Amino acid sequence: MTGLFTVINYRRGQLRSALLLAAWLACALLLAMQPAHAQPGDGELELQALAGERDMLTAELEQYNSTVKLLQTGNTPPEQSSNPALRKLALEMVRIKERLIAVTERELTLLQEQITAARLLAERDEPAQEINAIESKPLRQTARDYTLANEREHVERLHALLASYYAELQEAARTLPSEEELAARASARSDAETQSRIPFSADKIRLNGAEGSTALGEITRRLTDPNIPESRRDVAPICGIRTQLFGSLIASERRSLKPVGKNNYVARIRLQPGDTTLRIKEDRWEIQLPQNVSASDFLITLYLPPEGSPELHLFAVDDLLAEQTPHIPAWLPDDIKLTSRSG
Repeated sequence: MTGLFTVINYRRGQLRSALLLAAWLACALLLAMQPAHAQPGDGELELQALAGERDMLTAELEQYNSTVKLLQTGNTPPEQSSNPALRKLALEMVRIKERLIAVTERELTLLQEQITAARLLAERDEPAQEINAIESKPLRQTARDYTLANEREHVERLHALLASYYAELQEAARTLPSEEELAARASARSDAETQSRIPFSADKIRLNGAEGSTALGEITRRLTDPNIPESRRDVAPICGIRTQLFGSLIASERRSLKPVGKNNYVARIRLQPGDTTLRIKEDRWEIQLPQNVSASDFLITLYLPPEGSPELHLFAVDDLLAEQTPHIPAWLPDDIKLTSRSG
């Protein structure tokens, strides 16, 4: 695997250098072809540079796509692949598309500004001069004769490219974690490694504070394990919650569990004393809270492995926070609002 990454990185470096050189030579050639009396202004120079960078990024993206096709087996998207090399390539492709969006948006802004300026200039001229003004003064001074109609078509093409980039990024975002989420996972891993490992049964549902801290640490371990593939982020299991006390139904609700990555989900709920049934699809779990206690907040953690039975744990927020050094990972969603009492 290390050798594969070395080859990929080496080829990527060669490609990037070659594309940068080609883009520089193309810009230099365009400038050399300009007549002395028609040197481009700052806007034209920036447009040429942006077009060169966009071409370079597009070629680099195509090279990544070719590499992915060589490594990919089956129809599994690279973002969800069990192969860490494919997932790394998918992340790099996302970064390239983000840069392509930034470059294309800037290019569109400059083109639209030039079109507006040309239209305003034409409106001030006589009808007979309007045609000459548009055809004899191209918006971008290049070897080709760009008319206003050409520029409008170019703008439409760039809009179509942007729409395509956004759609691809949106699809990737349903699986791949963001840079902030990756940083949060790394921070949580560092914290989890300092925790004492408290054995607990994966089959045990109701946990105490120390076991709850360990359960969160297990999720951190999965999230930072490069061998565990990512899962789609737009899947939110629905948990049905029903509580009975003295034979009567006293609470009933449905809650969505938030995905945190790699088939792990969490939610903060408030439970009443009595017998509570948690149901997710065809699976159900029974919880009993003492009848003489008050309603309190609990944290649900759910692991849905691609193969095997689901693993659900439930522990009181107060019990977790009562621990001397609870594991409160940085990857927890903000609305969980879990803060150590010591911090």
